[in-house]
Amino acid sequence: MSDRTYWLCLFNHTTWQEFLDAGGAVMGFPETRQNTVRQIKPGDYLLAYMTGVSRWIAVLEVMDEPYDDLTHIWKQALFPCRVKVQVITSVDIESGIPALSLSKNLKMFDNMKTPNWGLLFRTAPKKLISEDGEAIVKAVEDAAA
Repeated sequence: MSDRTYWLCLFNHTTWQEFLDAGGAVMGFPETRQNTVRQIKPGDYLLAYMTGVSRWIAVLEVMDEPYDDLTHIWKQALFPCRVKVQVITSVDIESGIPALSLSKNLKMFDNMKTPNWGLLFRTAPKKLISEDGEAIVKAVEDAAA
């Protein structure tokens, strides 16, 4: 799909498990990110990044237009801005791809104004450069094979 957009999405150990326990079919974001969530389209990929261990763990395909929902899935917060997703590929946390192992291949690391690269993974969803998205998808697919 030539017009696919790649988006960073964030999980911690707890929210990943809650996502899976709820069927792995709904991704939620804070209400403060509503305007960005509205830009996500069916066919886009959400690239799941596990905070705390700084690893890429999954590729999720967006299946429908964004919507609002107040159903509780996560205990940490409501995350009412939602998209239906399908897990395309995933790896267990230990097999996840360390963020820094891809840093030389990802443009997001170029021209950083601070050595604190973790700031790149503070807000989601965040649109990624297509080349970065493709590289992350390939790395997760390779790790899952």
